[in-house]
Amino acid sequence: MLILLTVTLLTISSSVLAHAGLKTSLPKDGAMLMASPTVLQLAFTKDVRLVKLTLADKSGALMPIEFKASTKASASYSLALPTLPSSNYQVTWTIMGKDAHKMKGKFSFMVHGQTNTKGMKKHKDNPSNGKHNH
Repeated sequence: MLILLTVTLLTISSSVLAHAGLKTSLPKDGAMLMASPTVLQLAFTKDVRLVKLTLADKSGALMPIEFKASTKASASYSLALPTLPSSNYQVTWTIMGKDAHKMKGKFSFMVHGQTNTKGMKKHKDNPSNGKHNH
């Protein structure tokens, strides 16, 4: 019985180690950003093909990103992002390892405040009350 348990644990351990996963991302999972990120970066523990990538806001609406499934394996991927308005975002990815096994994952981040200041007027404080109007 002990031998069977040991063999089972070793088999599970080796199969877990054989699969790749997300090592780091930019933005990081749970990040709270004061401005829209300009790039999305994913770094995996092994060379994989990134076969699907979506970016959705808090309502589930997909953001327009220029993603094409990779034909060659790599451990890192980078994608330019459009200017994102203030919202919570979820990145969902699907990778394929050398063994054709697919793995999925997701992470989230938040964009706060103004994301584009072009064309915005600067407001002067009103010295009479210390406040300014928008």
